[in-house]
Amino acid sequence: MSNYQKQDRGDDAGYAEYFAGMNQSMQQKVALTTAHFPPSGTVADMGSGSGKATFDLACLYSGLALVGVDINPKAVEISARTFAKPNLRYLAGDIVEPLFANESLDGILNSSVLHHVTSFNGFALAPVERLLDNQAAELKRGGVLIIRDFVIPRGPETVDLELLLDDATLFETFAKTWKSSHGNGVRYEERTASRKEVRRFRLLHRIAAEFVLRKDYRDHWGTELLEEYTYFSQADFERAFVARGLRIVTSVELHNPWIVERRFKGKIALFDLAGAPLPTPPTNYLIVGEKVGVGAGVRIEERSLKLLEKPRFLQLRFYKHVDSGLVYELAERPHRTLDVLPWFMQDGRAFVVCKHGFPRPIVNAASDAPDLIEQHGAGYITEPIAAIIHDGEASDVAVTRILRERAGAVVIRHISQAWQYFTSPGGINERVDAHLVEVEPWKHEQQVENYTTFSAAGSVRFLDATQVLRACHVGGMFDARLELNIYRLCRQQGLALGPWIGAELRFHEQAAPKRLPVPESRACFEPCPGVPKFLEICEGEFVEKNAAGEVLASARFEYVRPKLLSHNTLTLLPVINHAGVLYVGLEPRDLPAVQAFEGKSSFLTLPGMRLPRSVMALGEAETHALHVLNESHDLVCERPIALGGRYHPSTGLTPEVVYPYVVDVMTVGERCGLCFVPLAEALTLSLKDAHLLTALFRLSHATNG
Repeated sequence: MSNYQKQDRGDDAGYAEYFAGMNQSMQQKVALTTAHFPPSGTVADMGSGSGKATFDLACLYSGLALVGVDINPKAVEISARTFAKPNLRYLAGDIVEPLFANESLDGILNSSVLHHVTSFNGFALAPVERLLDNQAAELKRGGVLIIRDFVIPRGPETVDLELLLDDATLFETFAKTWKSSHGNGVRYEERTASRKEVRRFRLLHRIAAEFVLRKDYRDHWGTELLEEYTYFSQADFERAFVARGLRIVTSVELHNPWIVERRFKGKIALFDLAGAPLPTPPTNYLIVGEKVGVGAGVRIEERSLKLLEKPRFLQLRFYKHVDSGLVYELAERPHRTLDVLPWFMQDGRAFVVCKHGFPRPIVNAASDAPDLIEQHGAGYITEPIAAIIHDGEASDVAVTRILRERAGAVVIRHISQAWQYFTSPGGINERVDAHLVEVEPWKHEQQVENYTTFSAAGSVRFLDATQVLRACHVGGMFDARLELNIYRLCRQQGLALGPWIGAELRFHEQAAPKRLPVPESRACFEPCPGVPKFLEICEGEFVEKNAAGEVLASARFEYVRPKLLSHNTLTLLPVINHAGVLYVGLEPRDLPAVQAFEGKSSFLTLPGMRLPRSVMALGEAETHALHVLNESHDLVCERPIALGGRYHPSTGLTPEVVYPYVVDVMTVGERCGLCFVPLAEALTLSLKDAHLLTALFRLSHATNG
């Protein structure tokens, strides 16, 4: 332990104080990780500290054997004494060294610990590389390695940082005394500030992140000055995982809403050298890797792209609004889309059976404007057991057949009636028929026969339903259809959702909104010829590669995207708080996708917009979307609040990424055409827009509505 001796906190009281501060982040830590771990097997929590998060994992999964590992014998002693469970044990050891037999673990978690490995080993990266070698070897095939830590911010190398005067004084102390791989102290240049309440410093972007991420930890400032948070970039982490045969399930910047709201907003500002605003640095970073067999696929990427004038699979259809004459474009694929979500109860908890590691190459399609939050994946996702079926096949027959073919030996207890939703009806002519299927309790993860054009179709595994929701809140999982089906299951069965761990939502008290009637249903569209102006159908050639970079498979997929706009969509749910009742603003629209399936075009959705390709930062996107919302709906709203993590609405059709928000409505103008209804009432309506349903479910969860 000699390298780490300076982390020692002294007596029990010192450790209690340290652990109390640490445990404030445990909810997010558990949520980000549990949805990726199997519910059975053996998982090691490296750098377990207080033992609280390890204990939480042990409580969630009685069939999971947890091992909390910490280099500090005192921490191990306190953990074992304070947090005891039959399926939980603690081990003192240096996580850089081999601690478990090869291929003995089903999961390994490293949460906020690897920067200690570099900091207390002379800021060297070699110990981290050795740690990753050992941990990859200790995983079984199919085992999951998770790192949640800090990351070098992307963007320009040198930036200007503006700080409030008190923080600026602390920065000067930091600049004199901080030790890192850059040497002792920090080089900076003071510049002219934008206003008198702040001071402005020019310095390395990475060093700016180091200061703003620790500036509020003043109670243990001396210890904080011994650590360097940023040791790898996102690309460094990804290369390290792939080189060790780990398929990247997700690789995402995290922006903890509590930290952003209380420690960054109005207190720090970053600019490039031309004076353009920059986003605040990620508060954390998450990468999840799954160990695959030697030579198996670790990534699917788009090798080439072309536009199609005559697609073979997807089609563009045109519909004219009979009153306005406007022509709407819709992309569609043949036949029906079916979602099947098997579920069962065990030990008082709901579990869902999902496709895991299923190849969805379109999520990795190229874009002129990348995602607003830097998120990468291998192109393999977790989703419901979905299929395209012929129009004439009865739903119960199709559900039984699909489960037999794609999930193996499933004993069905009950198949629910279908509930239907449109995945992204503004541009996609797709309505999903979704069935919740109660099954006998699942025993083991199962590999499935390959029915894809890639090297494997993944596996079928069961996951804790509420933990998947929590992962969606913080960006750890991102398939919208899986989340929607789980929310539907919980509401149908009266299951507790557990705590909301996304951004805290607070709304000002306002007068009761005027209740506008929902427009009567009508059919407003007729088919017409047309020339594509908004949408285009592309064909991407996607290749699957193994860890050595060898191509295992190649396939062409058609997908739809906007001609001039980006892949990024923002939805904004307007909310009015009156006497403790939340009213949500529903937008009546007429859409041809709805009429194509239901004969009537009238539809309730929520305000949303595709972003221009020029908008490439989250803060800029929020400002743009708020301006459009206020102008188009005659509203005055406060800045949007993130409503959980981003999601993909239809991974088989489009690379679209949706960022959901709520907005606190301050004033409703006379021209506003939104229908404001109580949230509880909205949830009883027959709503079918997936974007609106996602927003309402999340808002209800966040506010216990």
